Amino acid sequence: MGRWKRHGVIVVLYSTDHDPRHVHVFEDRKRLLKFNIETWTVMEGKMTPKARRALEALRKEGIL
Repeated sequence: MGRWKRHGVIVVLYSTDHDPRHVHVFEDRKRLLKFNIETWTVMEGKMTPKARRALEALRKEGIL
C-alpha cells in the first residue's frame, strides 16, 4: 500500500486491489474519486482542482 498527501488531498494505492491500476483519492476524510493511473482518467467520482494538483504532483515526482 502506498499513501501520499499532497495539496491537502490523500492519495492511496492498495497493492492488492483489482485491475486496472488505480488510486483512491480522499478529500476532507471522504473518498472523492477513483482514478485510473494507466489511462489517467477518472473511474468514479468527480475531479476537483485540489485532486488534480495532487495527482499531477505525484506524477511529476515519479510516484504515479
